[in-house]
Amino acid sequence: MKKRVQLFYVGLISASVWATPVQASPLFRLPLAVDTSVHYYRDANPASGAIDDWKCGSATYDGHTGTDFSGGPRGTSIYAAASGTLKEKVDGFGDGFLGSTAGGGEGNHVVINHGGSPAFYTRYMHMTSGSVTTKAIGSSIACSEKIGGVGTSGNSTGLHLHFGVYPDGPNWVHDDPFSGSCGGPISYWVNQNGGHPVTTCQGGGATILVDNTSAGFTASTAWATGSSATDKYGADYRFHSTTASSDQAVWTATLPSAGNYAVYVWYPEGSNRSTSAPYTVSTAAGSSTFSANQQINGGAWINKGTFSMAGGANTVKLSFWTATGFIVVADAVKWVKQ
Repeated sequence: MKKRVQLFYVGLISASVWATPVQASPLFRLPLAVDTSVHYYRDANPASGAIDDWKCGSATYDGHTGTDFSGGPRGTSIYAAASGTLKEKVDGFGDGFLGSTAGGGEGNHVVINHGGSPAFYTRYMHMTSGSVTTKAIGSSIACSEKIGGVGTSGNSTGLHLHFGVYPDGPNWVHDDPFSGSCGGPISYWVNQNGGHPVTTCQGGGATILVDNTSAGFTASTAWATGSSATDKYGADYRFHSTTASSDQAVWTATLPSAGNYAVYVWYPEGSNRSTSAPYTVSTAAGSSTFSANQQINGGAWINKGTFSMAGGANTVKLSFWTATGFIVVADAVKWVKQ
């Protein structure tokens, strides 16, 4: 099946072409927790000075190559639209201005490779300084994993997220994820929802993943960093000796809406781990505590139950206040809406 795309070189429109993806496209969730009220879509009209968005409307500007989700507040969480591998990241630039070349004009940004041949890529641009994921290039990225925060770095004049889709990988041909009269026949969204894409990941409910390197994770410096375990999630993990002391590792997820969420934990197993590592989950009714035997079943997502949760910030906390002589390991947690 063909989809109409525009071919760009060094930011200039060169031709209108038809491209034939040789793989089934990934389907994307909204890369924010809530859709914004203002959008500037990809310009589907190759004629200089002429504009058309995917609805043949004027919610775009000449030569725009992606979708802008406009508005703040600054630092609003940006989530991976689908699972993949971290291909590129840039951080450290302050607020930008019209014509800024910081980060190639993209400012602080992230690129995710979603696989296939050729590979589908997505770009997330103009993030605020210090918000970009700390994961290493080549790390796995889960759908709904937080990868940055909304900003206005690079060639930008206001807080927004520029979301770009590239169905043929390193050739960097821009495509429009929206299907419409002036877009293509294929929508790349899990559910385009009349122009307001949903937060559901492909193949399941909304998923929020927080790794120990994510912005949503906090732990004191008393939690050491380890990387030797081969069954870890991501580049590393944190650990602490068991003792009668209160100093918890905390994963915080911003859930897009209230509902029932399954909670999964990931840890690398080992004979020196606690058999009763105590996790506490925040729920709509208060909190619920469960234990995990970290000597077994490591290197995989372990479902620890389904809980009724409020929308907004929710936490999972791991304590090392349990039987002495072991360690507890803090690696990754994810919430999946049922």
